[in-house]
Amino acid sequence: MINKKFYDKKIVFIGSGNMAEAIIAGFVKNDIVKSSNIVCNDISEERLSILSHKYAVEIQQDKSQALENAEVVFLSTKPQHFDTILKEHSDEIKKAKLIVSVAAGISTEFIEKFLPKNIVVRAMPNTPALVGKGAIAVCGGKNASKENIQDIADMFSVIGRVECVEEKIMNAITAVSGSGPAYVFYLSEIMRNTAEQFGVPADVAKHLVYQTIYGAGTMLIESGLDDTILRKHVTSPGGTTEKAIEDFENNNFRQIVFSAIEKAKKRSEEL
Repeated sequence: MINKKFYDKKIVFIGSGNMAEAIIAGFVKNDIVKSSNIVCNDISEERLSILSHKYAVEIQQDKSQALENAEVVFLSTKPQHFDTILKEHSDEIKKAKLIVSVAAGISTEFIEKFLPKNIVVRAMPNTPALVGKGAIAVCGGKNASKENIQDIADMFSVIGRVECVEEKIMNAITAVSGSGPAYVFYLSEIMRNTAEQFGVPADVAKHLVYQTIYGAGTMLIESGLDDTILRKHVTSPGGTTEKAIEDFENNNFRQIVFSAIEKAKKRSEEL
């Protein structure tokens, strides 16, 4: 059941990039929030114009004017801008009942240094949210109740799968699912380029690789079997897949992936 608790609330997005658009699109398409109650703020006039035409939202380049009478504020700028925004606009932001952060690496504790009495909820969506297939983790700050966290989880559910988690694992989640689509796209790129090197026409390689990834992902979700079992089902003894998996293992593919995700996690912690 879709939660329409915020339908008539003024929702302000400070930063209106791709992730903010994914959230806005989900809200408007599913009638979670009245489009005329959504205010988008961004440094780019062109970006705001696009959002206004696509979703009939209000746009405002001036942050102070955008934040006037805001009831829920989504902080959706780049992490490196948070410090400046919170220092310069905390007096306006603190008037809102609820603050939602969707930036990698920004803890609720950091936000609460500027907004100690506000309800702060932190979310980590990923880019498949743009097509309604996101993976989103949600946690709350010191003033957030379970109801507050669940309300935001319900809102995000229109753009993907939501998990309510403890904040201590959010940096790991950022490294796994937040950055994860890029890992899949990178593997896709390698598979496609390899197919082309073996003589497969570019359009055929693209369609087969993309469909393979889509199909495998669908099986992971719908089959009821975990990834290890599904891998073993494809890996026949002495077959082609077994040779490929052996090569992955012999070249420490598992350690390469672990190391890459570990570095992403550390970067999230640094932010």
